[in-house]
Amino acid sequence: MRWRRRRDRAHSGAPLGASGPEQHLDEAVEQCRTGQGASALVSAENGIIGYLDLFDDDEPFTIEMARALSRHAEVLHRFGDPDLAVAAADLAIRTFMNRRDEINRSLAAKRIYVPAFVKAGLIAADIHERFDRHSIAASAKKFAVQAAPASAVIEVEPPVPPLAEMTLARALDRVHPPSGSGPQPAVVGQLKSSVTAPAVDCSLISTSRRCTAGDALVVAELFATGAASVMENDQAAGLRLGFEAHVLYAHQSERQSPELRYNMGEHGPLWARTLLLCSQVCERHDLRDLALDLASWMGGVVNSLGPFALVDTETRSLMRTCLTWHVELLNKSGDTEAATNAARALQGIEGID
Repeated sequence: MRWRRRRDRAHSGAPLGASGPEQHLDEAVEQCRTGQGASALVSAENGIIGYLDLFDDDEPFTIEMARALSRHAEVLHRFGDPDLAVAAADLAIRTFMNRRDEINRSLAAKRIYVPAFVKAGLIAADIHERFDRHSIAASAKKFAVQAAPASAVIEVEPPVPPLAEMTLARALDRVHPPSGSGPQPAVVGQLKSSVTAPAVDCSLISTSRRCTAGDALVVAELFATGAASVMENDQAAGLRLGFEAHVLYAHQSERQSPELRYNMGEHGPLWARTLLLCSQVCERHDLRDLALDLASWMGGVVNSLGPFALVDTETRSLMRTCLTWHVELLNKSGDTEAATNAARALQGIEGID
């Protein structure tokens, strides 16, 4: 993989501290552990891209980058594309191995980096095993077991059940819509070849690096459209496509993409509808925290569509559907205050007609 040019900042093996990319990864891991997968994936994406931006093309990674890759892989292992997760974990292992002298210099370094190395090994072993790469899995497990401190139990949370076996590559293979109702097979095939890579290559470790920034919203739209076309019959594929679309949309939003910022009326409805579908499916799978997290993002997108609702009936209808779902879900969760606020927003939409 070719890394983007770094910003004007010196970097070394020292931890960055709780700011910038490190803070994003702190947030991502915490969100991951509380079931907020939609937020965790976005935070992890922002964190790992921030780290990648520190390196020149083909510059060797530091030990702190290895730790960042391990934390990124931890989030992806639970909610993200298994191909991205295992590539990040494998790259973390390689970097740690190349920097092992730095780990062994002090007890303080061992306390910081050994757990991250073990987690990367456990993640790599789990995913490689599930995808029948048994010899690679055995090697990764051996590294993890040998490095694990005897005084501590280091574990990684299992992947969310509907998503555990679903890579983006597999999800794209499931997209076969009727003529005229979504991405056509030839388009899907071309898309797959350009936005996926073999996991063992370790060449693709983040969603936004699947394409250029200029193509991100086009790719997000194709993912979102594909998600809608398969969600009813193949919920795992629909969720994977929907999550990948969400990360692309959110990453472009947070970097203040002019196309998304000034053309929300075109992109926002599809993003909101994708979040709605994913939230409803997660609720049916008893993933309440994840459903609420997706609905929270949906509420934010819907809020930005307010000006367009004044002139577009389809946007108003979508906003009404999204807010109705949000109210229902919040009431189910017992958050009556938030449900009341969402209901108030819904009344505002009703008043436009």
